[in-house]
Amino acid sequence: MTSKNGHEILPQQGDWCISMDAVPVVNFALNVVNFNNNTGQTAQHPGYVTGFNQVLVGKYYTSATEAYRARVAINTNSTKTSTYYDDPTDTSAEPGELEDAVANRNSTVILGAGMEYRRGHNRLQGFYGAEALLSLSGSSTVNTYGLAGADALADGDSRVLSSSTGMGFGIGARGFAGVEYFAAPKISIGAEFGWGLGLATTGRGTTEVESNNGGTIEVTETEGTNSMRMFGFGVDSGAGQTVLGGGTAALTINFHI
Repeated sequence: MTSKNGHEILPQQGDWCISMDAVPVVNFALNVVNFNNNTGQTAQHPGYVTGFNQVLVGKYYTSATEAYRARVAINTNSTKTSTYYDDPTDTSAEPGELEDAVANRNSTVILGAGMEYRRGHNRLQGFYGAEALLSLSGSSTVNTYGLAGADALADGDSRVLSSSTGMGFGIGARGFAGVEYFAAPKISIGAEFGWGLGLATTGRGTTEVESNNGGTIEVTETEGTNSMRMFGFGVDSGAGQTVLGGGTAALTINFHI
């Protein structure tokens, strides 16, 4: 199919596609024609596909009717908060300054891969297929103190040096089916539903504590008291979203290049 200007309307072999949340676009279109008496002030740009926040979603077409699907997220962030105060052990007129700091780190990795098959008539295309999902996550907190040893801890006192959650690990599989309508060459609006299953676990984590026992400074590491294991399957917003943080039914806008 081609447009009146000769541009191909449907995706072809070698095309790449990126998908985004279509709901803000639909809201904007309704606002333009003044549906629900909203003039568009609340319109937003397209965001991440529903159920996959901070995850890139795309496809690569091996033919006009088959495509590889991929979901990729590698997100990490760290913050450090410092508190400054006078050194209580320095009795001079201008005591030195000490720093206590708290460093937090969080990381998440989500990977997905699958195969999509397509068929249809003219601008309306149906698709179906399956995909697998993998997720990894973790977080940690490290405390550093300007005042060390017995100067900071009285006999019997203790403080946390570091703590970490157990590593989160999840795997899942999902079958899906949906439709796309190509409103313009290589631009479509799609709706997708699916059924999936998933397994997720989170370890116990660890905590490192410094304590003063009779004037002797000791550092001990203990395991956390809780761990988690979750298994589920269901129509989309079941296993996919609850277990792996994704896999929900979605309305998307798709751009092909």
